[in-house]
Amino acid sequence: MLFSRAFFMFHHIRARRKRDAIRSLAESMDIRGVCKHGYPGFLYVEGEDTSIQAYIKEIKRMKWQSVEVRRKETANLPNKTPIDAEFTRLAGPLTIIEVETSKEMSEILRTAGLGDFLRKAMVGASE
Repeated sequence: MLFSRAFFMFHHIRARRKRDAIRSLAESMDIRGVCKHGYPGFLYVEGEDTSIQAYIKEIKRMKWQSVEVRRKETANLPNKTPIDAEFTRLAGPLTIIEVETSKEMSEILRTAGLGDFLRKAMVGASE
């Protein structure tokens, strides 16, 4: 199984309709993540690679002032590996959790062991 994580940066995420779409789309694709709405907007997601690729495509289809996938990582996991394998970092339900501040998002990702991924996404480093 290919497993991926991706980090998006938006000019902003304000509209309730788009915030709801970000969450419901993730839930329909068994994706877990964290979204910081407002100015700027950030979104971290993780799940099976085919779902992440489709999710990226759908998010980019939506009308945004600007959206960019700042970082994406993929790992090949054994088929028997459950979705909560070592590569998966976030715990909890398969949905998008909303936070108010960049600090909250950073704390969640760092606590999940994603500090290096976040740092590289913020400086625009790609693999």
